[in-house]
Order: sequence, then structure tokens, then C-alpha cells
Amino acid sequence: MRGMLISLEGPDGCGKSTHARLLSEWLRSMGMRVLLTKEPTNSVFGTTIKKALGGRITLPPEAEAVLFAADRAHHVSRIIEPALRRGMIVISERYVHSSLAYQPARGVPEDFVRELNRHVPRPDLTIILDAPTRETMRRVKPRGPDLFERSSGFQGAVRRNYLKLAREEGLTVIDTSGPKEEVQGRIREVVARALKIPRRATCLSSRKAAGS
Repeated sequence: MRGMLISLEGPDGCGKSTHARLLSEWLRSMGMRVLLTKEPTNSVFGTTIKKALGGRITLPPEAEAVLFAADRAHHVSRIIEPALRRGMIVISERYVHSSLAYQPARGVPEDFVRELNRHVPRPDLTIILDAPTRETMRRVKPRGPDLFERSSGFQGAVRRNYLKLAREEGLTVIDTSGPKEEVQGRIREVVARALKIPRRATCLSSRKAAGS
């Protein structure tokens, strides 16, 4: 059977990395085969993106959008699709909706971004992790913000774009400003419904993985 592609989205500092890891550990604790991955990747396209985010090279926003789409196409063909064909659950920290939130905030038309990403498969489930911009900015400050993380105005625009996409496409939005355990519990409930995991198994596994 074909697997399932789950994308975790949201502004920088919303908790994607933490909750992607906890979600993968929980699913594995129930014997499921899980691939945890992220964008940008370590491909030649993703490496160039990381250089731009780190300030080592300068790219116009349109070139960034093209590179993100190229990195995603490479990600899908080399990593995501093979795992899905093996029946695995793929959890991607960032995917198409990141481009649809970030690149328009950089001034790139949304239609252009959608066209660039037209050929990659849509996720089976997208969860947008959300928190007030002042909170996400506080979280990224200690790690040394990159190009996208330095401006609260930019991050606010990214957040508004995510929430607009959620309204337009009926995507799940989860507030991550509360305790980590409660946030992870809400994420697991959404994923359990998508995977048709029995409620009893979900409760037992949640208690077992609560210390993750």
C-alpha cells in the first residue's frame, strides 16, 4: 500500500522541528515505518538556498522561489516518492505551503509560486503550527536568526499568509504557544484521525510517549 505524506508548516520558531521529531517517535512506538525529512534539503539546490539564508550569497526573490521548487522536486523524486511507494509515513518539516507563505512575503506573485510547484504531489495532510510573531521571534533569537528570521515585519507577513492559506484550503491550524505536551497531543489527535488509529491505541501510545 502507498504511504502517507504529512507536512508540518509554520513560521520560523513555531516548533516544527520539535513536533516533527516527537510525532515521528510516537508513530514509530506503534510499529509504523516513518521517514522524517525536511526542506531545504542537502541537495545542490538546498545548499545554495542555505547559503543565501546565511547571507553568504545574494539572490533575487524570484530565483529563491525557483531554487526552492527545484529542491522540492529533487526531494520528491529521490526521497519522498520512494518512501511512499514502500508504504512509509513521510513527515516533512516544510513543503509546498512554505513556498506559498514565504515567497509571496518576499514579493513573488503567488500564482508564479503555484506554477513552479504544480508538478509535485500535494500532501495527504498539512498541519500549520502557529504562534504570535512576538513569540516566534523570541524563540529564534538565541540561535542566531537567518535572512528570513531577522525581520518581525516579514515574519508577520509569513504568518498572515499561512493563516490565509489555512482559511482558503481548510487546513488544520494548531496554536503552539502553550505547553509542548498539550501541543503535541493535539497534533497526534489530528494525525490519528487521518491514519484511522483507534482512539484507545492513541491514548495508550500518547501516555507511553509522553516523555519523548
